[in-house]
Amino acid sequence: MATAKGKIASGTKEFFTPRPSKRREDADPQNGGGSPSHSPASAAGTSEVDLMVFTTRMETLFKEFSSSLSARLDTMSADIRKDIQEIGDRTSHLENKMSEMADNTMAAAVESLETKLLQCTNKLADLEDRSRRHNLKIRGIPETIHPRDLMAYVTDLFTHLLPRVALDTLLMDRIHRIPKPPSAPQKAPRDVILKMHYYKPREDVLRAMRKPEILGSQYDHLEIYPDFSKATLQQRRLFHPLTTSLRDAGILYRWGFPTKLIVLCDGVTTVLTSPTEGRITLESWGLQLNKDAQERRSTLKKVTPDWRQR
Repeated sequence: MATAKGKIASGTKEFFTPRPSKRREDADPQNGGGSPSHSPASAAGTSEVDLMVFTTRMETLFKEFSSSLSARLDTMSADIRKDIQEIGDRTSHLENKMSEMADNTMAAAVESLETKLLQCTNKLADLEDRSRRHNLKIRGIPETIHPRDLMAYVTDLFTHLLPRVALDTLLMDRIHRIPKPPSAPQKAPRDVILKMHYYKPREDVLRAMRKPEILGSQYDHLEIYPDFSKATLQQRRLFHPLTTSLRDAGILYRWGFPTKLIVLCDGVTTVLTSPTEGRITLESWGLQLNKDAQERRSTLKKVTPDWRQR
């Protein structure tokens, strides 16, 4: 009975003993509650060794990366320096070439050729105008006038303008209509161009047209012009500000060939060969232009070396 009670008491004591304490006692019954087999000092020493190995490895990797990066940068720098040197050499070569072009006589030669070309153009326009000097251009003749009736219609017109002129002097070599310019109104009739056989009646007709009232009600819708080349018309258009100012001031002028103005002012004849010359002359006379007359040909400027050699 004593044994049974002893077993029951020991079992009850074991039952009420906390499990962690039991496990610790069961785990190492002969340790006597001492320290574990691996001490903290031993673990700390191992960690320091591993850290030193890792640090050494990282230093080695950084040195290798730095060496590789430096070599790569040196190669790229050498390539960039080579490219910059080549660009500098090419720039110097171009600057030298530009200096030669600016210092030689090319600009003067081009300007001389441009002047000669303008002279040839004016001469060609003058020859073309001389071939048209017997021509007249009539604007406003209705399209209902048949082409075969144009000569009779124009002869009656000239007879009305020059009643004292014999019909034999009003001979026309040819007469026909010309294409309508793009700027003309759609319903406007085409112009009629004709060539007079004699030159004097042509001038008499133009002189009579200076008095518009001479046309009368029968022909007041007509306009008569001399026939000029396109180049001459363009040149005369540049003189328009000058001619307007001269008419407003009551100063007489007439056209010369090649295109120029012959002005009679205070009994003195002045020849104006360009719009710029005319503007300066009219301003010296005290006349103001509506707008400045500009040269058709621009002046060629000589190139100057404004760069800097390095």
